[in-house]
Amino acid sequence: MKYCRNSASGQSLVESMLLLPLLLILLGGGYWFYRDLSLSSSAESAAHAQMLRTGRRLTGIEPRLSGSIHPEIDAVRIEGRNDPLVAEVPLFRGLAGGTIASAVVSVGIEPVGAFLDLQPHALRRESEGAVDCWGKETRSGDTVRRTVQGILLTGVLR
Repeated sequence: MKYCRNSASGQSLVESMLLLPLLLILLGGGYWFYRDLSLSSSAESAAHAQMLRTGRRLTGIEPRLSGSIHPEIDAVRIEGRNDPLVAEVPLFRGLAGGTIASAVVSVGIEPVGAFLDLQPHALRRESEGAVDCWGKETRSGDTVRRTVQGILLTGVLR
């Protein structure tokens, strides 16, 4: 008498046990990649918003912007500054040049489960532009207005 054993169920169990760690690693890596992409996109948007607000000399909303990227305190640092023109233009002294804003995100190790911790995220996004508001309350606006008025007055007097 020959006994023929069907080992298909045992083989599938072994294959599942071999593939399960690989699938978990792929899922964890996919989540980490999505998290990094999401933080990067949010940081870029926040840097652009801060650049526009700084260039227009509006009040800062850094705490709200950093909270929209990551709720952890001190995980996000957002700053902006206005740089003067590289060279002085004779009639237009004191004009603002470019505006630069940056968002720095530094998220530590995040626990996902009992045995898995995600690697930290550290990224920096910058936004640069020529955002000069020539409104009545700005230095650039006063300079442009005085120069244009002087040119018009000179033309009228001739």
